[in-house]
This record gives sequence, C-alpha cells and structure tokens, in this order.
Amino acid sequence: MKKSMLFIFFLVASLAAYAYHSTLAYDQRSAANLSAYCNIDFRSVLEPQTNQITGATLSIVDFRYAAPPLESFFRITVDGQSYTLTAVSISARPPSYSPDGLASGKSLQHTNTLFVAFPRPVLAAIAQAQTVSVSFKYADSASPIELPLSAVDLQYWKKQLPAF
Repeated sequence: MKKSMLFIFFLVASLAAYAYHSTLAYDQRSAANLSAYCNIDFRSVLEPQTNQITGATLSIVDFRYAAPPLESFFRITVDGQSYTLTAVSISARPPSYSPDGLASGKSLQHTNTLFVAFPRPVLAAIAQAQTVSVSFKYADSASPIELPLSAVDLQYWKKQLPAF
C-alpha cells in the first residue's frame, strides 16, 4: 500500500513538473503590439544648456517564466527602413517567489530589461513615421520577437520628438 501511494505521488509530481515545464517555462504569448507584450518607456533626452533634444531612450521591461535573458539585439523598422542598434544595458532579475505576488503571477516570473539609446537619424525617421516596429531577442529563441507600435504609442513617441 505504501509503495503504491509513493508511486502515485511520484507520478503526480512528475506530471506537474512536466506541465510546468511545457507550458509556463516557455514564452507562448501573443500580442498585437509592443505595449501589449511588455512594458515600454520611450523618453527624449534634452541638452540642459540649450534645451534641445539630443537623443532618446527606450526601456523595455518584460516579465516571463522562462529563465534565458534578453540578448544585446535590437532592431527598429521605421516605414520599411531597418536600423540595428546595440542595447546600452541589459538586466535580468530572477523570480522573487514572494507569496505577495502569487495571485498576479509576477513573483514567479523573470524580469528582463533592455535599454536602448537612439541616434539622431533614427529619431528624425521616427518623427515622420507612419509605421514603426521593434524587434528584440531572447537567448533561448531562434528568431527575434517583432512587434509594431500601436497608433497611440507612435503618437506618444512623436510628441517626445517635437524638434525633428
């Protein structure tokens, strides 16, 4: 009787581990645009003496169950013209496993942040753009994640770049 209970427990534990690994450990999300997939923060950078825009930065903060971090790959496509930029900073934070965040699932997810600085020619293109899409990549992914900006986000980005 004890052996059969132990076997059943082992079987249930194995199935639970397999279910976690096959469903939660991999990123199977789909989204219509970048801000639906992750948190984004686009800001212009001003020169303090002249109050002129000298550049802009984008911070992408993504929460996922899989552990592999973001790579230093970033591509932005503006009206069909692609620009490959190098990420200035990448950070990864493991899950906290805090009981406080269990309901939202955030305490079980890895937090990945990608920070990119944009050169002036790319900003000039964004200021005139009709469509913009962004691509970034995880270490465990064969292909990059490519998502467009929503119309609302594109208008926000353009408002951050009034001098262009």
